[in-house]
Amino acid sequence: MSELLNVSQLTIDFFDKKVPQRVVDHVSFSMNEGEILGIVGESGSG
Repeated sequence: MSELLNVSQLTIDFFDKKVPQRVVDHVSFSMNEGEILGIVGESGSG
């Protein structure tokens, strides 16, 4: 199998009134050919 996607140390911030709110903190994952990946958050998070 070959690796199709590799995400390393992903961090995402949103800004509310110029104040950063971290919503994703150092997430890493990879996907190979033929794999299925589901990422699940809290109710209302997406």
